[in-house]
Amino acid sequence: MAESPRGESGLGLYALLSRLGFPGSYSGKILLVAVLGTNVPLIAMVLYLLSVSHGARGSHTGVLAVLLLAATAGFVATLYALRALLAPIRLASSSLKAYLDSGNLPDLPTGFSDEAGRLTAELQYAIERLDSTIRSLEGLSGTDHLTGLLNRREAEKRLSGEAQRTRRSEETLTVGVVDINGFKRINDSFGHQAGDACIRHVADVIRSNIRGGDWLARWGGDEFLLVLRDTSAFAPTEEVLQRVVGELKCTPVGVSQEQELVLTVSVGATRYLGQEKLREVFERADEAMYEAKREGRPWVLTL
Repeated sequence: MAESPRGESGLGLYALLSRLGFPGSYSGKILLVAVLGTNVPLIAMVLYLLSVSHGARGSHTGVLAVLLLAATAGFVATLYALRALLAPIRLASSSLKAYLDSGNLPDLPTGFSDEAGRLTAELQYAIERLDSTIRSLEGLSGTDHLTGLLNRREAEKRLSGEAQRTRRSEETLTVGVVDINGFKRINDSFGHQAGDACIRHVADVIRSNIRGGDWLARWGGDEFLLVLRDTSAFAPTEEVLQRVVGELKCTPVGVSQEQELVLTVSVGATRYLGQEKLREVFERADEAMYEAKREGRPWVLTL
């Protein structure tokens, strides 16, 4: 396999500064290079004054003071301009992260022709193409690409059928919203691959602990829709949730080569008897899930 040297791809200096570990930020690396490059005359002047006699040095003090003031002003102006010029890079990074976290399509600027402008335009195009492909594949298969569960579109269809059956029968349907606690922190600390591993792990644990007639769907991001068939009260639902919480506690997921995390979830569930709109059921379950988060409880069940 042919190698691609870092120097040929323009990453030589960047790689060197990254290995040194200082400056830590990308803007700091650029600023360091800019300051060193633009202050060569000042550095040369200081070195010259250090090499001459004390008496000769005094005659150049005024010039040195002017140079120092000019260098300080230039440094502040460069820092301000640099932060502004790096805005497209920060926007591109945060938009990509938001899409990976929640599936929200960004609205990046596409009308600029320089390197940063091309980056944002091409990233916008790439995300839109990726999103279109994912949605097309999921729409054809009815399954979520990451977990193999029903996707949201297919879950809505199935839930509508379940609701019609509930109206015709004596059954009670329990609709639950499941959310992984601290998921954003996991993504921020360990990266999206670790986040994906956590989503798959929670999906596998819930799927292995629900009954034959129950089902689970990936609702979006780190959120799941759980649908359980109950004949009366919440007792069967609580038994399912106890098993899920217990298995999550006993089966940590690896997020790096050195570290494992014990995941927890917040669940909000409500009963559906067939007399109300499904949208109202979702809202009630969602509010119960947030109540569970606020109170630090694994689940909240509401009528």
